[in-house]
Amino acid sequence: MLQRKFGSSFHERFHLFGVCAFAVGLSTSKIILSLSMLLLVLNILLEGDFKKHKISIQQNRLLIPLFIFFALHLLALTWTDNYSYGFGDLKTKLTLLIIPLIFALKPINCGQQLQLVNGFFIAGLVFTSLINFFTYNQFFGDKLYTDIRELSLFGSHIRYGILIALGAGVCLYELTRATIKWKIIIGLCALWFCYYTYFSQIISGVLALTTIFLSVIIFWIQLRSKLLAGIAAGSILVGIYLFITYFIYPITKPKITLDVNSLPQKTKSGNAYSHNLLPETFIDGQPVLANLCEKELKSEWGKKSPIDYFGQDLKGQPIRFTLMRYMTAKNLKKDSLGFQTLSLNDIKSIEKGITSPQESEAGLLARWKGIQFQLQNSEDPNGHSLLQRFEYWKTAWHIIEKNWLFGVGTGDVQDAFNKQYSIDDSPLHQEYRLRAHNTYLTSWVSFGLFGIISLMAILFYFIKVHWKNQNYFPIVFMLVAIVTFVLEDTLETQAGVSLFSFFYGLYLKPTN
Repeated sequence: MLQRKFGSSFHERFHLFGVCAFAVGLSTSKIILSLSMLLLVLNILLEGDFKKHKISIQQNRLLIPLFIFFALHLLALTWTDNYSYGFGDLKTKLTLLIIPLIFALKPINCGQQLQLVNGFFIAGLVFTSLINFFTYNQFFGDKLYTDIRELSLFGSHIRYGILIALGAGVCLYELTRATIKWKIIIGLCALWFCYYTYFSQIISGVLALTTIFLSVIIFWIQLRSKLLAGIAAGSILVGIYLFITYFIYPITKPKITLDVNSLPQKTKSGNAYSHNLLPETFIDGQPVLANLCEKELKSEWGKKSPIDYFGQDLKGQPIRFTLMRYMTAKNLKKDSLGFQTLSLNDIKSIEKGITSPQESEAGLLARWKGIQFQLQNSEDPNGHSLLQRFEYWKTAWHIIEKNWLFGVGTGDVQDAFNKQYSIDDSPLHQEYRLRAHNTYLTSWVSFGLFGIISLMAILFYFIKVHWKNQNYFPIVFMLVAIVTFVLEDTLETQAGVSLFSFFYGLYLKPTN
């Protein structure tokens, strides 16, 4: 009926419109995602070509592992207690079925249609990333941001970082087939996404972008020589090992040995220094509580800042300890003379909760300094994302040891974590006692051995099919998923499921 009124290609054009809207919604709005998915489903129902759709489903092998994974969610309801949570999880995972099914029934061709979808995806990322960047740097707006995680205004900063990295990957793909004019624009977008990844300090985004570039290099070499590709892959692995070793060294290197008797006892003003040389008071090999005269620090701080010396910085940390750490990082004695060398920018950084000059800089160096501090001071994981993940993973493994075959069920995951945190007497505060933040562990906790096997089947069967057909970009996408699943519960949130299912569905046809 609609075809008679609007033309024979109405459903094709409407489908393309819905897919483009979904591509934009990935970076802009959950409302757009939901509405576009509803329109795509409605379009298929109104088209009514169910016989053709049945054949399309039967012929698409990549749908099989998704069906098995979803069926496992249904089956695991039979040994769950928390049905409310379980049905909520099923509702979230429906997208994992619906979007690939839509693409199976009405695929996007690898020509102009795919270019258009990719173009809308890139445009959405450029739009949102510019708003994020300009707002965070106060080009407009008057909000004071104290945490780089506030950079993302359109959803999870981690999920957005992965999206940005994928945006750079899509740009690289489109560069291979764009005209000269569009190559310049797409190339600039790719450079912007790379810079944004550096600026945003999102480790998952950095890992995703690194995975993309290394994969592209290896695939490019592989087309010329499989031997050279193997050598390149081995060289990259060695390079990664050396890179990690180089940056881990400051964490593992021996702390500086000091003798209290060799340290000054009085400041230039004649006040006594205090010296605490216990191992836990060292940061990056330097003693935070040595060469310390709080009497002078308190007096000088009151002249420069409206925040009370015994108050808190903007991150909720005791500001006097933030000050001591900052001055230690600058190799200053913690007295009046040392304080007077601090600039106004230094004072503002300390008020924001920044503990070193490097941390106040934008980019990955600041993030790495933060990670170093976490690893050097691992006694209290609360408020530290990496250390909290270590606790999540340890707790998840304890649950798996007791439920390794069938898991705890679809709805009992958070309940199992809460119980295990209590059993382990976890140091995590109540608000930080979350799930695994690891897709592999979450699948194993939920569904046991069958869960982890079915998840692996989704990931590696996809790669096998596309490798056979020499479709490299879909493989790059899946490698990004494999890497980022280590740090994130990607398939436990609506945004994460939408992201994964969109790219999975977009490349259901191996000829793409």
